[in-house]
Amino acid sequence: MEKRASSSPPVTPTLRAIPFTASGGAEALLLSSAQREQLAQIGVRIRLPARMVILREESPADWVFAISDGCVKCYRELPSGKRALSAFLFNHDIFGLAENGRYVNTVQAISNVTLFRVPTMELANLLKQDGNLQFQFLSKVTHELRSAQRRATMINRRDAVGRFAMFIALMGNRSPVLTDGQEVALPMARSDIADFLGLSLESVSRSAAELERSGLVKFENRHLARILDGARMAKLVAAV
Repeated sequence: MEKRASSSPPVTPTLRAIPFTASGGAEALLLSSAQREQLAQIGVRIRLPARMVILREESPADWVFAISDGCVKCYRELPSGKRALSAFLFNHDIFGLAENGRYVNTVQAISNVTLFRVPTMELANLLKQDGNLQFQFLSKVTHELRSAQRRATMINRRDAVGRFAMFIALMGNRSPVLTDGQEVALPMARSDIADFLGLSLESVSRSAAELERSGLVKFENRHLARILDGARMAKLVAAV
């Protein structure tokens, strides 16, 4: 889940993840220039406004999308009318998860987004022809699986404050060390955060207030948090 702002979105698709092989634990760009050009040749670059639904669950999975700039949310509509929000995706992430030729999630833009839309079948043919490209996509999918595991750990915490602290740390570029003064962008609504963490909106608001009272975080506004005490924040995050 990459959180880097970009004033000039790339003109070819890119993927970012922590690779399988040793790299010091840092996320890295996975694709070569030639591979990015291959994807650009079979795809199209599009810009969409905030709040637009990009694809809906159960619709035909004709496309895979790579995010160049912006943020989206993935969710499923439940029979109760509620939404089960499963992921926030950012620059260099991909979406278009399918089952039996149908999308399994609805994806909606949170901010204005720039995307590369790649035909699913053409991407499949390209992956069959290029083993290294196939491996890099596998690395990205594995990276997202690790993110899903981290979310499972978060929502199993009993304390709402701890869940919210872990979420802020995750949004902070998954840095292994939280530093004093570090700014963390939270472009999504508090209600989306609540859905993602399995909390009520009131619990998220109370957790934010408690983090401020404890001197760990200052919320400059609803979409920007500043870490005040990185060491104590890291201890709270680690106290699963």
